[in-house]
Amino acid sequence: MIGISGIILLVLLGALCALDTVSVLQGMVSRPIVSATLAGAALGRAEDAIVVGAVLELFAIETMPFGASRYPEWGSAGVVAGTTYLVGGAGTAGSLAIATLAGLATALLGSLSMVRHRQLVARVAMILRDSIAAGSGSAVTRLHLYGIVSDFWRGAVVTAIGLALALVFAPRILGSWYLAYGPSAAWPVALAVATAAASIVRSAQGVPRASLFLAGGSAIGLGLVFAR
Repeated sequence: MIGISGIILLVLLGALCALDTVSVLQGMVSRPIVSATLAGAALGRAEDAIVVGAVLELFAIETMPFGASRYPEWGSAGVVAGTTYLVGGAGTAGSLAIATLAGLATALLGSLSMVRHRQLVARVAMILRDSIAAGSGSAVTRLHLYGIVSDFWRGAVVTAIGLALALVFAPRILGSWYLAYGPSAAWPVALAVATAAASIVRSAQGVPRASLFLAGGSAIGLGLVFAR
């Protein structure tokens, strides 16, 4: 079990990795293969955490973090995924799948929080607009510092929420992974279906009447399953 000091260290690590995504440096520390490994190193098992980091990297490699585009925030997600994998027991049946799910969920939460953070920074920029337009260096400095500090706290909150949910639910899910006759296929199938559905929805965005085709295909597929 991770102690309070360990949780604080992981939250700070997640905040720093999240900060690297946009606000400061952008030195690729926020890549999930790096942040997950750093989380594992903080817990003394970097060689295990890099496994789930590599899995998340396969999802993150398509991310194009530029401009005002909306994208997952992988820095804090890697920290949460790496921690979840180690807490669940690296090599234990289901631990990699649950850790990956925790990372993806945290990345989604991070994406939503980044949108909110941009809105807050834009609001502060509007307040300081006249001073900035007048060439005030202190106003520009204040705006930059606000963006950096608020982004740090955003990353810390996202990491803390992700860790809290993962540490509470991951052991319970893994506890139900086995049935009396052996490993249960229910969780892997559910996770595979959820991941595949998310990929299909993402790929179909912008396609005319894509939702109708998706709903119709799902209905036909379910009909064939139950017909058997």
